Amino acid sequence: MRILVITNFYPPHHIGGYELRCREVVDGLRSRGHAVRVLTGRYASGSVGGAEPHVHRKLHLSWGPPYPPEDLAGLLGAEAADHRALADLCADFRPEIIDVWGMEFASQSLVAALPASCMPVHLWLEDNWLLDGWSRDPLCQVAGVAERMGVVMEGAFGALCCPAGARGHAADAPITFVTSALKDYYAKAGLVCPNSRVRPGGIDMATFRDLPGAPPPPPFVIVHAGQLTESRGQNDLIAAAGLAATDTRCPFPVVVRIAGGGSPGYVAELRRLADEHRSERFRVEFVGILPPDRMPELYATGHLFVFTSRRAFEGLPRVMVEAMAAGLPMIATDTGGQRDILADGRWGPLLPPGDRERLVRHILEAMTDYPARLERAREAREDAFERFDVEKCIEAYAADLTRVAASQKASEDEEHRTETAAFPLVTREEAGKLVETIGRAARQASVDAERDPEQAWRLAVVLKRTGQLAEAEKLLRSLHESYADDPVHVRRATFHLAELAMPAGRWPDAQELLEACLSVAPDHRKAAYDLDHACRRTLPEHLAGLARQ
Repeated sequence: MRILVITNFYPPHHIGGYELRCREVVDGLRSRGHAVRVLTGRYASGSVGGAEPHVHRKLHLSWGPPYPPEDLAGLLGAEAADHRALADLCADFRPEIIDVWGMEFASQSLVAALPASCMPVHLWLEDNWLLDGWSRDPLCQVAGVAERMGVVMEGAFGALCCPAGARGHAADAPITFVTSALKDYYAKAGLVCPNSRVRPGGIDMATFRDLPGAPPPPPFVIVHAGQLTESRGQNDLIAAAGLAATDTRCPFPVVVRIAGGGSPGYVAELRRLADEHRSERFRVEFVGILPPDRMPELYATGHLFVFTSRRAFEGLPRVMVEAMAAGLPMIATDTGGQRDILADGRWGPLLPPGDRERLVRHILEAMTDYPARLERAREAREDAFERFDVEKCIEAYAADLTRVAASQKASEDEEHRTETAAFPLVTREEAGKLVETIGRAARQASVDAERDPEQAWRLAVVLKRTGQLAEAEKLLRSLHESYADDPVHVRRATFHLAELAMPAGRWPDAQELLEACLSVAPDHRKAAYDLDHACRRTLPEHLAGLARQ
């Protein structure tokens, strides 16, 4: 079977649990004789790992770097180029099914256009991107503001600036959810997907089969792995474990061993918190980012795995599946896929996110009742090998794709006929007219925008992207001055003011503004990327269009 996978991330240029699962499935399908092509983001293309003929790194509107253009004309051109790249690949490869993974930071109109083509389409969902990917798509943002200003997005523009309502078309496609919790999450949000199934993603169990366990405590080692961000709650773990270590009931000295990387500001905050709690009976070790093949070594040093996510929803945390396969007792917050992994609490307690008091109690119970917890973890390990073995998952997944392709296959006369029509293009002249129309409407609307900070920010972004740079700066400065105590508005205003300063060559201003942005939003990756360029006085690629305004 010929399978085209579309995803905004694909290793080796970006490696996380979701990206590793995608590569494992692609490699597994190819090893079973299926022809697979991957269309993904162009970020850092060719910089790592060498070229892979089956991987096409051509999508502009993905989570960079390089980031999408900040000017509207450039955005329209990039969107059209992405549609053309997909159409050309379909014409050349002639896939029997298109399999869409993720895309939360990528072009939403590209996803919405797929059901309009006559090719079978399947969606793999690990998170809530189909619900809120529209809020991250820059063209959808502009279109939303333009529609509220009375600008009609017609023809090709209406397709390229796809409104949020079009997500319903994608929801009609066959969908695989990685957890039942995720499927329920979509249903509660009002997006019922009638043609869907639940299939867990798997991991390679080979490296976990003969993994030696940690020597008996002391010390008692608590392991955590994942991206170091405030939404993942590592500060909750450090604080709770530090308090548990000082409790008179604590039978062992405690070590918290944390793997992963994140923004320098947040990591520095975690280190300060670790120093505050450090004692003869407690310390925190930061082991940094570990490659996937070294993760089993980390789990083999631990006695307990704690997952403290505060995110609104977790899909299928790979590190939890790995820790379970390594035979570690587990504690997790209850924010999504953790419930599926721990079988509704059978294999470990599920806690409300941010509840440090309850986390302290469960850490203490895990230490005082360690032999029983370890025995239950051995049973959980057997369950992990049964449910999450990647080879079993790929076999089931391949069978699902084959059924979807067979049930949706178009007739020979219709097959591939509407590919190009489904992925529209616009001329430079047409794009220029749209930019002018939206810019004019935004200038008129900006007169009263300062009364509403949310409207002011959205209009300022549209003014910026349509070349009305002075008007955009005026709104953003007013926003910054009026809401200096609100971190959300500080983040928005300082970031966009910095992106206006850089094309003008005001490097010290840009640097100061970006540092202010990162002080309230330490995980703002694009701000950190811009700051690096500001310090070197080089203009990032995504701001080149603003420099020409």
